[in-house]
Amino acid sequence: MSEKTRIEISWSTLWQLLVFLILIILFFSARAVWGILFAAVVISLGLDPVVSFLERRGVHRLLGTIVVFALAIGVLSTALFFLVPTLIREAGVFVNEFSGIISRIFGIRIPSSAIEGLSQNLDRVLDAITTLGGNITGTISGVFHNIVYVLATFVITFYFSVERNGPERLMRALLPDPYEKPVLAIFSRFEEKIRRWLFTQAGLGLVVGTVVALGMWILGVPYALTLGFVAAIFELVPVVGPVLSGVSAFLIGVSQSPLTGLYVAIFFVIVQQLENNLLVPFVVSKSIRVHPVMVLIALLAGAEIAGVGGVILAVPIALLVQETLSYFAAQKTARRGLV
Repeated sequence: MSEKTRIEISWSTLWQLLVFLILIILFFSARAVWGILFAAVVISLGLDPVVSFLERRGVHRLLGTIVVFALAIGVLSTALFFLVPTLIREAGVFVNEFSGIISRIFGIRIPSSAIEGLSQNLDRVLDAITTLGGNITGTISGVFHNIVYVLATFVITFYFSVERNGPERLMRALLPDPYEKPVLAIFSRFEEKIRRWLFTQAGLGLVVGTVVALGMWILGVPYALTLGFVAAIFELVPVVGPVLSGVSAFLIGVSQSPLTGLYVAIFFVIVQQLENNLLVPFVVSKSIRVHPVMVLIALLAGAEIAGVGGVILAVPIALLVQETLSYFAAQKTARRGLV
């Protein structure tokens, strides 16, 4: 007669499972907090080389951090008051003419009521930026959460930057001993590569955005500044970003004339070829490239969980996942005695 197999589960195992489930629930419930924390870590890693450079030159780290943040705020403020109004004005004109553009290209007529709301929103944003007046109560209440998120990210980034190795020190303080070594090893690899990625993407975005804006202006394509800005921002979204910026410019170009659309298409093909075969190999090390499939998965997951912010953080998230998998794969190989 066969014996029945008894499966015993200790209370310790049950408690561990319960804690794990609670942590999973807390993670998804507070995903905005994790997103803010992750964004602050990424930004602080990007600013750290500049702050550390000033510190090596005898500038106190607190003062150096304040200087770097002041410069960053100054640049953003300049863009807000000078560049953004022009971008919104161009975008508003484009939205108003969007129905006609699509109609001329595809023969599809879009009711004007369908784009009325977007046009009105753009006008409101432009008025708020240029006048800095009026009734802002409704606007503040509508974007209150976003303001809180931005301020929280700013404050956490500042503290991470003031404290040398701030994110690492936080992890050392919070992590249990068994997890400290592997987590810090993964973070060390991620830290090195995310810094390279931030600087290279910023450089690529600046170059590509400037070239696209100048190219569209020379070709006589409307909204040249907007298209250049879009191309620069979309450089942060690999694989999909350059395609979207190229398609946007092509649609506007072909709405002027088929020949202009052809010139725009040729121009973007040339820009992409120069970027992929000249700029990227020159400035981007192979060690920081992320697998395209992982990037696409991160883009979809980021968009679903955190919207635009998730899309912007898609590559850092994919890079962190890639480094985590690479670390555990190396550990598994080492345990098998193959290294």
